[in-house]
Amino acid sequence: MYLIPFKMNKITYTFGILIFAFGLLISCESKEEQTTNEAPSVDVKLVKPTTEVAKTLSFKGKINAAKSTSIRTRGSSFVEEVYVKTGDQVQQGDLLIRLNNADLQAKKAQVEAQIQQVNAQLNNTQRDVERYQNLYEKQSISEKELENIELQLASVKAQKQTALQQLQEVNSEMKYYQIKAPFSGVITAKNVQKGDLANPQQAMLQLEGKAGFEIEVSVSERNIANFQQGDSAVVHLNDSNRKLAAVITEVSASSASTGGQYKVKASITSVENEALFAGMNASLSLQTDQLHKGIFVPKNSIIRRGELKGLYVVSQQNTALLRWVRVGSIIDENIEILSGLSPDEQVISSGKSKLYNGIKIAF
Repeated sequence: MYLIPFKMNKITYTFGILIFAFGLLISCESKEEQTTNEAPSVDVKLVKPTTEVAKTLSFKGKINAAKSTSIRTRGSSFVEEVYVKTGDQVQQGDLLIRLNNADLQAKKAQVEAQIQQVNAQLNNTQRDVERYQNLYEKQSISEKELENIELQLASVKAQKQTALQQLQEVNSEMKYYQIKAPFSGVITAKNVQKGDLANPQQAMLQLEGKAGFEIEVSVSERNIANFQQGDSAVVHLNDSNRKLAAVITEVSASSASTGGQYKVKASITSVENEALFAGMNASLSLQTDQLHKGIFVPKNSIIRRGELKGLYVVSQQNTALLRWVRVGSIIDENIEILSGLSPDEQVISSGKSKLYNGIKIAF
């Protein structure tokens, strides 16, 4: 009689334990779900697409030293000594090369001897003139005889003047056999050795100044009207992401001798130009008054997955939403979006490495 109540109490007790365990499991899942839903948001910056950007022209060229010269000889002569090598720093007036000038030395000695002879003749003629003047005053000679001796003195003086001019020319010519640096800089090429025969057709040395650099580019007929002296421009170095400020200094007015291309030079004004070297590849960019129309976003907002390109936009729930897009040309810091984005959407421009689809964002 008392077995049934005992069994029922046992069943009730077991059932109560099961209900308690089930409730505890649900509570844990609810807390875990709540914890998941309360994952911290990611701080981001937003930008709105731009529908117009200034058109930029870009042309490839090379960096050159603002001061550069090829050092040549005026005539053929053997090299007696070379005092520099490639890479040497030189100061204005430093002796670089000495050429053989034996012929000029002989000519100089000949002219100096001629001057000595003329000086002796001049002294004698001067004394004769003085003597003739005394005789003329005593009416011992005629006026014609006095005039003849005075003409002879003038002739000797002219001979001396001619000889002095010849000596000056020889001394001036001898300067070209002592090759000196026309300005301070660095030797970038050395093409002769001691004993070589130098000639005007071959540059013996290449000297480049370190005071500044410029870039030279070739511009087509269609775009040359956009370049004016004094315009600001930007130089992009191909070997790095460096951008250097520049100013247009020369715009060629003719393309007759350059194959239809106009030469444009720009002086690099950035203080970083001390890290430049002549011959570096670079490009010159210039903003124009013309506008590109379309949808543009900062190029650093684009993410890449193999051949796919996309960006994160903001959903209505303030979460990150990955959107695959088709991109067009890059214009300065912007990239054109051809499809996949509308102008009124907000694009996430920072914090992309922490983002994934559906994550909460703060801005």
